[in-house]
Amino acid sequence: MAITSSKQNIPLTYHTTVQTDCDATIANNITGTNSTLYAVEIDNDANGSQVNYIKFYDAFAATPGTDDPYLVLQADADEKNITYHIPQGLTFTNGICLAGVSDGGGTAGTTSPGSSIVVRLIHN
Repeated sequence: MAITSSKQNIPLTYHTTVQTDCDATIANNITGTNSTLYAVEIDNDANGSQVNYIKFYDAFAATPGTDDPYLVLQADADEKNITYHIPQGLTFTNGICLAGVSDGGGTAGTTSPGSSIVVRLIHN
């Protein structure tokens, strides 16, 4: 798992967290605390013919295929800079866990994409 987090140089408390190898292996509590999610940018360019889904869980730890996702975002095939804005923010009271799957965005999806997906989060 390769995750980096950095505080932005603006007088706000927003952070950028980047998951560079998002697949069906869950990235647990990537923000380290409860957070409010304001934007997500997805790079699915490495998956030329495969629609994928990014599943978000409000948990300290989650299990794809067992736990219900809190939010699911679609990543169209061969697309870069897919951006979702959440102006009022979406609160994760426990923490943010995420996984990328190719077999649907519901609870059952557990199959990794053909190539890893890059996911960038803007949160506080």
